[in-house]
Amino acid sequence: MMLIKIAWRNIWRSKKRSAIIIASIIIGLWAGVFLIAFYNGMIEQRVRTAITQEISHIQIHHTEFNKDYDPKYTIQNSGAIYDSIKNIPDVKSLAARMIFMGMISSASGNSGIKLLGIYPDQEQSVTGLKDKLIQGNYFDSGRTNQMLIGERLIKKLKLNLGSKAILTFQDKEGNLASSAFKIKGVYKTSNSPYDEKYVFVRVHDLDLLAGLPGEIHEIAILLRSNNSLNAIQTSLQRKFPDVLIENWMQISPEIGLTVSVSDQMVFIYLGIILLALAFGIINTMMMSVLERTRELGMLMALGMNKLRVFIMIILETLFLVLVGSPAGIVLGLITTKITHNTGIQFKAYKEVYANFGYNDIIYPELAVKQFITIVFLVLITAIISGIFPARRALKLKPVESIRK
Repeated sequence: MMLIKIAWRNIWRSKKRSAIIIASIIIGLWAGVFLIAFYNGMIEQRVRTAITQEISHIQIHHTEFNKDYDPKYTIQNSGAIYDSIKNIPDVKSLAARMIFMGMISSASGNSGIKLLGIYPDQEQSVTGLKDKLIQGNYFDSGRTNQMLIGERLIKKLKLNLGSKAILTFQDKEGNLASSAFKIKGVYKTSNSPYDEKYVFVRVHDLDLLAGLPGEIHEIAILLRSNNSLNAIQTSLQRKFPDVLIENWMQISPEIGLTVSVSDQMVFIYLGIILLALAFGIINTMMMSVLERTRELGMLMALGMNKLRVFIMIILETLFLVLVGSPAGIVLGLITTKITHNTGIQFKAYKEVYANFGYNDIIYPELAVKQFITIVFLVLITAIISGIFPARRALKLKPVESIRK
């Protein structure tokens, strides 16, 4: 108890120096907590966008389809599979699709595309395609050969709403099939490469051209929660062993990798900040020990053993960190809470973010596990930072120190 009182008084003997190091701890941890929360917000937003607007939670294909997108590999008994999945309570919605790798051509040029034949109502329930339209309208049931095209692609081909373009793709037999389609609407998402690649038409405008009437290549499944993903995927694999069933991390490995390394990024970001703070703390405590050489020598000469001197220096370091850390962490949490509710908008960099599939509004958030990790790392940093000055104090020789 006496050592605690002495250590507490010692850190305030040089109020200005202690205040500076405490302020640096507060600012450093504030920045560290918020930086981690900002990174989390970016990842969560990208994953949410990819799932709800692009790939869904789970996709079902023929086991050979994804190798080269050969149109002949359709899902057998797709109607029965679709109806069975539709009745699963944790499934929010699902959509059946035809998929062709093809080309869109106009008088101004051509571009490779991924052509999706969809059922409009099903697609709306899974990806909200209708809500992304910035020009024109959704599919008109009374007309044929309509298509929805991305803003980036329509600009690339120098087309306009209502213009016609030729869609070309391989049919079931491997022959080229083509037809003119009219641009009914133009959509825009937060992912520019997606807008340039995907063209949507109705299934019934494609299946006869492809020689695949009533067939589909893909069933996209949107769940009510990502928490039930593994359970449902496992259940579907047991029930339908003859088809390929993949979750969003398997469909889009780059997004899955980004999520999997998020915990490592916490250590990297916070580690850099704590390393810088550790050098500052060590420097401050070293100066404190050197200034008190005579005093420490006298304490040891009067009977204070080296262990107690070591503990006293460690306690002084801990107090410095423990005074500043709560304030820095709380400020970080408050900033995260405020910005999570309001969002941080990067309107000026909207197109840059869109090129990588990110929205220009980020909502920072911090997981409980990450908060615990931060607190643990701060305590470890405090202890390690105190060891070096404490060891320096142990090397003092009482007689020589008193003479100084």
